[in-house]
Amino acid sequence: MLEKTFDEPLTECVLCKSGDIYFYHSTSNNIQIYKCRKCGVQFMNPPYSDNYLNEYYSAYIIDEPEWEKPLICGHNFYLSIIETYANKGRLLDIGAGKGYLLEAALSRGWKAEGYDVDEELTERLRNKYKIRVLDGDFTSLDLGSEQYDAVTMHQVIEHLKDPVPYIKKIHDILKPRGTLFLAQPNIRSRSSSFKFALEKMGIRKKNIGAYYDTDHHLFYYTPRTLKNFVERFGFELLHNRSGHRVKPGQSNFNRFIHRNLDERFLGKSTFLAIFKKKESKV
Repeated sequence: MLEKTFDEPLTECVLCKSGDIYFYHSTSNNIQIYKCRKCGVQFMNPPYSDNYLNEYYSAYIIDEPEWEKPLICGHNFYLSIIETYANKGRLLDIGAGKGYLLEAALSRGWKAEGYDVDEELTERLRNKYKIRVLDGDFTSLDLGSEQYDAVTMHQVIEHLKDPVPYIKKIHDILKPRGTLFLAQPNIRSRSSSFKFALEKMGIRKKNIGAYYDTDHHLFYYTPRTLKNFVERFGFELLHNRSGHRVKPGQSNFNRFIHRNLDERFLGKSTFLAIFKKKESKV
C-alpha cells in the first residue's frame, strides 16, 4: 500500500492568498479539510507531497475497455455544448488520460492536441492518434500566445496543487474570446451536503468525508467558488450545469433522460463550467 506523505501545512489560501483559513472538516482517514473565509474554497491541509502524488499517478491509468464507449459518448455531449460557444478550431485537452476526449474532438473536426504529466501515456496517445501530445511541466511549455480556440480540463483542476499558474497560462494561450471548459466534482452537491450535515450532527459515523476523494483530490469546488476563482484571471462564465453521468451498458434513452432533466441543473456530484476569455480593454 502506498505510504501517504505530506508537505508542511499551508498558512494561506493557494487560490486567493488570504491568510484567513480555518479547519472545516476531518475525514475517516484523518485528512484535514480547511476552508478559506475570503474565497470560500475548501482544500486539503496539509497537502500531499510531490513524491506521493507522482507515485500515485504512476499507476492511476488502468485499462477499462468497457468504459471507452460511454466516455467517448459523454465527451461528444460535452463538445456539443462547447461548440455553441466556441469556433471549431484548435483545441488543447489538459489531462488527456486515455485520449477519449481527443478521439471525440478529432471525430467532430477539431484540430485536437493533448497534454498529460505521464510521458509513457503521452507517447501512446501520439502513436494512436498521430497528433501533438505534450508532457512535462505544463506551465513551462512553449505553446505560444493566443493560439487555441478552446482548452478543456475534464476532472483535472481538483488534482492540482496550485491551479493558479495553469489558469494564467490557459488565458495566455487562448485566442480572444476563446473558450475554457472545466468539469470537476461539486463538493456542495445535494448528496455531499446531506452527508456532511449528518456527520456534523454525529449521525453518520462511517466513511466520514468519503465524498472528498482524498486519495488524490486536493481542492474541493462549488460552482460559486470556481466561478469566483477563474473570473479573477480574465474570464467570464458562460454556462453551468451538472456533469453528464455515463456508465457501461447505459441505454441511449437513459442518457437522454439524464441530459435533459436532472443534469440541466446544478446539484449532482459533478458540474461543468464554460468560460470565455474576456477581450482586453484598449
